[in-house]
Amino acid sequence: MFTKTIVPDSASITIDLPANYVGEHVRVIAIIEKDENIFSEERRKNVSQVYSNYPKVDLTKFKFDREEANDFE
Repeated sequence: MFTKTIVPDSASITIDLPANYVGEHVRVIAIIEKDENIFSEERRKNVSQVYSNYPKVDLTKFKFDREEANDFE
């Protein structure tokens, strides 16, 4: 796989491919990438808020029996 990000200055472009691509079937896909900062402070706060709200479980009365956990019969 070969990936290259370019900013064209005209409607026509020329792409230089690696030598091992010559003679092979090559698919060219043009996608407009959004120029946004994915690490912005607002996004970090949003991710932190969304993923830090999880249900709390009270484990104070939980008892673990190792013998029962390892009993496979």
